[in-house]
Amino acid sequence: MSRIKFRNLQLGDTKKLYEIYSDKEAMKFRGSKPMESIEDAIIFVQNQRMAENEVLTIRKGIELVESRELIGSVMYRYRDASVEECEIGYSIGHAFWGQGLGKEIVNILVSDLRKNKTIKRIIAWSNRENIASIKILEKNNFHLVEQAESTMNKLYVMNLS
Repeated sequence: MSRIKFRNLQLGDTKKLYEIYSDKEAMKFRGSKPMESIEDAIIFVQNQRMAENEVLTIRKGIELVESRELIGSVMYRYRDASVEECEIGYSIGHAFWGQGLGKEIVNILVSDLRKNKTIKRIIAWSNRENIASIKILEKNNFHLVEQAESTMNKLYVMNLS
């Protein structure tokens, strides 16, 4: 049985989201800067489903099943030009690192995308210094792909077909 579940974010989550995403240590490998105010958390919730320039981004909260505590969020990003590909991402609060939750999160993301028969490829980016995240992706059968888009990040891919 899974220790976590994904759910829609709510305005009642803003305080916890701010706590998680304003932590500089927890966000050091993230592509965006840490939140600076509770208003940033409100915008995060309001933008949990956002379509922009032929890109659909969907964010969900990660909740511990037993305590119902929000511990972070996941992201699914679809580009209209490639309906066969989805980019995934996740972040969890620093207090939850080292508990095996990252592997479980990625496993659920992949399982969800396998249900969508049009998705053939899943991509994920990881900061080169984020060894834990790299290990999680590799343990979930993602493979490193050479790319020139970013020198700070590594691109990992899983083919579903």
